[in-house]
Amino acid sequence: MPGDTPYSGNRRLADRRPETDWRNVLPTGAPGASQGTPYSFWVREGDATKLAVILAGGGACWTGENCALHVRPFYRPFAGLGDGPSDFGGIFDSENPENPLADYTLVYLPTANGDVFLGDSITTYDVPESDDRPPAKIDILHKGYDNAVCALDWMFSAYPDPKTVAVIGWSAGAIASPVYTHIVAENYPAALIRHFADGGGAYRAGEKLVPLFASWGTANVLRRISGFQDIEIEALSLEDLYVRAAELHPEITFHQYNERHDAIQGLFLHLMGVASPDVGANMDEAHAYIRERVPNFRTYTSWGHDEGIIGGYYDAVPALNALDNRGRPHVLDRFYTRQVNEVRFLDWFAVALKGDSVENVACIDSEKQEHHWVRPRFPR
Repeated sequence: MPGDTPYSGNRRLADRRPETDWRNVLPTGAPGASQGTPYSFWVREGDATKLAVILAGGGACWTGENCALHVRPFYRPFAGLGDGPSDFGGIFDSENPENPLADYTLVYLPTANGDVFLGDSITTYDVPESDDRPPAKIDILHKGYDNAVCALDWMFSAYPDPKTVAVIGWSAGAIASPVYTHIVAENYPAALIRHFADGGGAYRAGEKLVPLFASWGTANVLRRISGFQDIEIEALSLEDLYVRAAELHPEITFHQYNERHDAIQGLFLHLMGVASPDVGANMDEAHAYIRERVPNFRTYTSWGHDEGIIGGYYDAVPALNALDNRGRPHVLDRFYTRQVNEVRFLDWFAVALKGDSVENVACIDSEKQEHHWVRPRFPR
């Protein structure tokens, strides 16, 4: 009978889950990924009244050097036609009885335009000489906004009457997640809308953001979104996107998770021209900026150096019991294990997902792993 088969300690989740759980969708009218290849997204069917739209991570680019594939690209240039989230942990592990999204319909949007879903431009970059290649030019389709909107239009048509919709972004996808929460709320006025961002809270970079927005055509994006048209792009901060979305939707609480020493955010701040990024200080300043302006914003700041807690993996941390990790003997799924100040992240997330109020959580000692919770054995 289903459920009676014991879990194998050396089998991967993908070996147990049928491939038909996730299907790939090519939305009509999508302009394509950065190099012109088709854009597609992934859907896992669940309860049609409960949706989660997930804006994936995948870096960004804004110069010829970090956009050209043969130089130093810092983004995913292709959509996930053959690379869906079926083998992720965290919220994607539908077999985990503690997963608060286990029965949701999940709509997973890869990032593939180097513009953190805030692009509406075809930009020509000068590519420097490298690897015996002469200087050249390259056209990049910064069309992340249009790709995402095409995917969302498909979702609005396929699932016209949900009761609850969670808008979730991580890393690159976290940055624009407040904007897309607004778009989803406008299209589902009768639904309960939830927001959660995983990472992206430390880009308090002032004028260093200006060339990125210019390369991506972010001004074009904001002019197309009701409620955002009057934002001045020259003085725009990423925190302003939170503030505007929270002002437009006081009924929605905007949530953000970060790790105090996030190495990915530090890397991209350095690429933006910040000589010695202080991720923690930036995070504090960004959070204070938002809190001074809107009341409906909550944060969970953990120890650690990583992003992507919603995907679950925490590499190189050996598990005491492989069965506690759903058949992954060499990784610990931190979505289910992370705890700060005696507040377990999973519990905080689950309460926020229900729409109940949560308190801000911040690590006491950001250099020390404060706690590792061990999941109880699954019932046989």
